[in-house]
Amino acid sequence: MEAKNLFELFYGKVFRIPDYQRGYAWSDKQLTELWDDLYEIGENSKHYTGTIYLEEISPNENEEWLTGVKFYNIVDGQQRLTTISILIFELLKLTELGYNEKKKADLYTQFISESKLNGNSTIYKFRYDKKDKNCNYLLHNIFENDTIILEDERLNLYSKNLSAAKLFFAERLSKMSNEEREILFKKITTALQFDIRTIEKDLDVQAVFETMNNRGKPLTTLEKLKNRLIYLTSKLDCAPEDIKNLREKINQAWGKIYFCLAQNPDCILDEDVFLSAHLSLYRKPKEAVFSEKNAEEKVFQMFCNKPEKYEKDDSLENEPTISYEKIESYIIKLSEAAIVWYKIHHSNLLIVKKILLLNGAKEMKVFLLALFLNTEESELEKILPVLENILFRNRIPSLWVIDERTFASWARDVYWNEENLSDIHTKLKHLIDLPVTTQNMINSMNELFYYIKGAKGFHRWGIIKYFLFEYEENLKSRFKEVKDKVSIDDFDSTTIEHIIPQQFWDHWADTINSFTINIDKDNLDITHKVLLNTLGNLTILMHGKNSSLGNKSWLDKKGRFISGSYNEISISQNEEWGIKEVVLRGYDMIDFLKSKVKGLSISDNERDELLFVEDFIIEKIK
Repeated sequence: MEAKNLFELFYGKVFRIPDYQRGYAWSDKQLTELWDDLYEIGENSKHYTGTIYLEEISPNENEEWLTGVKFYNIVDGQQRLTTISILIFELLKLTELGYNEKKKADLYTQFISESKLNGNSTIYKFRYDKKDKNCNYLLHNIFENDTIILEDERLNLYSKNLSAAKLFFAERLSKMSNEEREILFKKITTALQFDIRTIEKDLDVQAVFETMNNRGKPLTTLEKLKNRLIYLTSKLDCAPEDIKNLREKINQAWGKIYFCLAQNPDCILDEDVFLSAHLSLYRKPKEAVFSEKNAEEKVFQMFCNKPEKYEKDDSLENEPTISYEKIESYIIKLSEAAIVWYKIHHSNLLIVKKILLLNGAKEMKVFLLALFLNTEESELEKILPVLENILFRNRIPSLWVIDERTFASWARDVYWNEENLSDIHTKLKHLIDLPVTTQNMINSMNELFYYIKGAKGFHRWGIIKYFLFEYEENLKSRFKEVKDKVSIDDFDSTTIEHIIPQQFWDHWADTINSFTINIDKDNLDITHKVLLNTLGNLTILMHGKNSSLGNKSWLDKKGRFISGSYNEISISQNEEWGIKEVVLRGYDMIDFLKSKVKGLSISDNERDELLFVEDFIIEKIK
């Protein structure tokens, strides 16, 4: 088939991107590669740009007035055509192109849009399906049509990428002369060559789609699966209207999934991580959950021409054969899970944020997914705090109560209604009630002080920052305050600060000497480690404050702490900061730890042992 240039490609055609396709995904890397390709093309050369796969469709009722054209869905090539359409728009906006205004208007009509004579109706030659939430954004923000009403001003990942592409080309074109832009326009419209294929009804859509890998990003398993399912519908022994209905459901489900995963442009959720997480509920993996690689293998065993030759899971059953019901059930459950998957990652519930800080692994997210899919929110309020408490206890040395991979197995039981929330709640409460061996915890905590390299003592405790945030909540309550100074949302913006700094500067010499005066030389190193890295000498600070305070004197730190977190405010209420203050704060924090762990009983002597407080220190702080 003869390749066509852009003029020939757009002639007599109107293009639509169906709503089930992934949105605009090109980033700076792909944009730069295209720009460099255009720069390298000679003025009279030709450059093969790949195959565009099209599926002929009927125009909408309000588009039938435009005659002499055919309407097409872009099955493959939408990333390239979207990019080129944005570039053409920016070129037409900036460049005279050596044509009069009428000729320039004709180019807008050919590549951008065509309007009725009265101007009340406009058909864009390239846009998303109207059901796609990015359609109005493309028309309003990229093609600059102010008459288009945006329903939602928030950017998702795809609309953010569209704006980035527009800015990319606008900046580069603005630095070019009009003559250079004319040459570029000619290259784009005549040198770029496209192989155009129209997909017929009897063509293997799956094979077409899965072998496409032109310049754009590689296909995800989720994308390939959608087209595998569409392909399998053609093999069903069903009435044509039923097949059409199922295909529409597949398209709707994928449109819903793509939208959910890309709602937050600053935190796009990985499609294949989501697919593997849901599959970990839908089928039982050999491990606790499916990896992305194993999920790809499994899902294509489930949906192949002869799935019954594969085992369903570790039972004696084989995969069910392909049927309308099998496909429909799966896509409905998958699309429902996408909504909840997004809510888990962007939850407004403080307790969910805490749980994911303690365990952000796939096993825990799968467990939360099952709970949120099968449980009313009011019921969740009872179980989630218990779950957080178990995860917290599991991170105290020697107090471990459960292999957390078990939660994935429980998740499947909940998902398939083999256990209800009450059953899970009972299991969790049993774990909470398991006895605590205090001396084992003390011995394990003390071992943290003997590391030679890296963090030591309580500074090495894996959840020290989390513990300090929990202690922050406790202090806020004791101060009878309702407003946060720092919250869980600031977790990544905080660091751990040693109040007495790790490096001994002159203004801390008296403090250090008062602590080590009776310590023999052989024990001096461990004594320093205990002083600096004991619980009472650690607090949380925002990143900027940490770097500015560093090794400053107590008076400097005290002045800054007054306006900080509740941890800092509590510390600043001391006139001095020395061994007595460090130990007394440590005592208070151990009391709080006891309130967090059911059954944890620590005597005064055990408390001193846990904090490495020697007898001579006890005498000093009395």
